[in-house]
Amino acid sequence: MVQKNKTQMNLNLITPQKSEIAFKSFTFPDGQPHLQLEALPADTKHVHILTRLSTMNDVFLCLAAKNALDYAGVEAVDVTISYLMAARMDRVMTEGEPFSLKIVADMLNAGQFRKVHIFDPHSDVATALVHRSVAISNVTLVKMAMKTFLNLTNNDGYYLVSPDSGALKKVYKIAASIGAERVAECIKFRDVKTGQLSGFKTFEEDFGQRPCFIIDDICDGGGTFAGLAALLKSRNAGKVILIVSHGIFSRGFDIAGIDGIFSTNSFKEFTETPSSLRIFPVESVL
Repeated sequence: MVQKNKTQMNLNLITPQKSEIAFKSFTFPDGQPHLQLEALPADTKHVHILTRLSTMNDVFLCLAAKNALDYAGVEAVDVTISYLMAARMDRVMTEGEPFSLKIVADMLNAGQFRKVHIFDPHSDVATALVHRSVAISNVTLVKMAMKTFLNLTNNDGYYLVSPDSGALKKVYKIAASIGAERVAECIKFRDVKTGQLSGFKTFEEDFGQRPCFIIDDICDGGGTFAGLAALLKSRNAGKVILIVSHGIFSRGFDIAGIDGIFSTNSFKEFTETPSSLRIFPVESVL
């Protein structure tokens, strides 16, 4: 997170009660989202916005806030995005579909932010498309999750698991950062037309009953992780723990074979969760 000084303030669109700049947001009868900022101190030169872009309304409110700050005479506006919508649509998947991430990136670029920080984007395409953007690693989340689990279970041996080739580079960086000695690589096949998953494989023959931490950016329906859990346990894995930066959980929190989940509220707020799911405030991992 960006450090504050006396001429800098934060605008927290995720948790308004934590925002130094008070604001009101509402929706007009025609469906248009709207935002109004309270008066800023005269010496405010720099504002840092924290937002999640889970819907188009979120994107509009973020840009509306930037526009209002421009009119207020703020010289520099940075933004941290906890969740970037359309990040998975980082190319044209099939004929007739749009390049959705480019659409969102073009909208953000129109805002002309001084700097854009994106928490664990799906791929490097996001930071390539969004001007003056950098990715925030998920390593802090992984450290917090593993510390919580290992303190509870007193395990001194474990595997980090990359669910597919797309996550492999990130997982190896995390392993280097935390000194993990064992990394398991997995592969799968997804039919982009149907979403059907098949062909789960790993090169590890025996996990020796060690806990396995699957690390990925997003959990949507959970099919990938159910398939991986079955594969890992067929190779003598201990508990299988899922660590994901962005929890959508469109099919619920119960994922077959997964013994525990750690995530954040980057995508949405959670009011009720099972004991097997631990949600960290996204501000704590940025």
